[in-house]
Amino acid sequence: MHKKHIAAISFIFLATTATFISCDKKVGKVPEKKVVVVTPSTCDSSTFSQKISPIISNSCTTSGCHDSGSGNGDFTSYSGLKVKVDNGSLKTRVFDTPDNPMPPTGNGVLSNQQLTYIKCWLDNGAKNN
Repeated sequence: MHKKHIAAISFIFLATTATFISCDKKVGKVPEKKVVVVTPSTCDSSTFSQKISPIISNSCTTSGCHDSGSGNGDFTSYSGLKVKVDNGSLKTRVFDTPDNPMPPTGNGVLSNQQLTYIKCWLDNGAKNN
């Protein structure tokens, strides 16, 4: 084969491969669960008062969500949040429900770092520390 033919075939192969690799339609796929990687140093600093409470205050206790007197659960205090921790619904909604996550949108969307802190706190017994 000539060099031109080899180059043309190589280009077509690479272009076709790149097209199929970059095409990822979500239709019919089950959404993936959030994967959070934790390290011991991150978990050591994941206390309720320093890390969890500010995340909850900024992302969950907004009007109509988990504020005082809410039927969805009152996260304005440790005891209100702990109810959802103890029955497993906090973990389920934040980590195990990718098609309907908590918090759903706006200021509530949690970063990977915030998710890591919450996972560490839960894994360490969700203490009021």
